[in-house]
Amino acid sequence: MIYEPLLYTGTLPTEIKYELKEKIEMATYELPDTVKELFEQGENQYRIIDYASEMEMDNNQSMECFLDHIGATGDNIKCHDGTQVTLIHPDYGMMYVVDAGGLGDFFSHGFEVSLHESDND
Repeated sequence: MIYEPLLYTGTLPTEIKYELKEKIEMATYELPDTVKELFEQGENQYRIIDYASEMEMDNNQSMECFLDHIGATGDNIKCHDGTQVTLIHPDYGMMYVVDAGGLGDFFSHGFEVSLHESDND
């Protein structure tokens, strides 16, 4: 289990003391399992919260983790700009953009999937 700060009891930042309260499981992966599932679910938000692995990730690394998790290959990736990826799938006539961002620390990551808006793609 991980613990979250519950109550500030100090007067200065260096004197902060916390009561601890059991909060969430150590690892939460709310992600589609495949590229096809991502396309089936459409515009959506996903997250990874993983204190169990003790592996810190920046936004670029979390995007790679996301792509690995859904099994994205070069055939699915139209454009990869680090924290933003445009995905395609042969069964669908649309593209989705996935944006990776942090959720407050290097163990919590968010992903926003939106329909790709383009005039000439």
